[in-house]
Amino acid sequence: MGNGSVAGAIIMATCCFGCALTFVGIGIWAERAEKPVHFWAGTNIDPNKVTDIPVYNHANAVMWKVYSIPYWLAGLIGCFGFLGDIFAIVATVLLFVACFPGIFLLVWRYRKIEKQFMN
Repeated sequence: MGNGSVAGAIIMATCCFGCALTFVGIGIWAERAEKPVHFWAGTNIDPNKVTDIPVYNHANAVMWKVYSIPYWLAGLIGCFGFLGDIFAIVATVLLFVACFPGIFLLVWRYRKIEKQFMN
C-alpha cells in the first residue's frame, strides 16, 4: 500500500466526477434544447442569427462533453490516490490543466462555433 489516504482518494474522485457530470449534463441540455444554447451567463442567442440551430446546439453539446473528459480521467486516476501520492499528483495536475488552460480552450472553441453558425 502507498502512503495516500482512502478518504482523500474518495474526495478527489467525488469532486472530479461531480464536475464531469455537470459538464456532461450541460452537453445533454444543449443537445436537447430547441432554442440556441448560450455560453455566457446571462446572455440569450437570437434564433434568427443562428444558421442551423440543431447543428449549432450539437456542436455546443460536443464541446461540453469533450471538456468533461479530463475531469473523468482525473477522477479515475484520483480513485487510486490511496496507492501512492503519484496518483493524487497526476490527478491534480490534470485538473489544473483542465481548469486553467482548459477554460481558455473552451472559450476558443465556442468562438469558433459562433463564427461557424452565426450570421
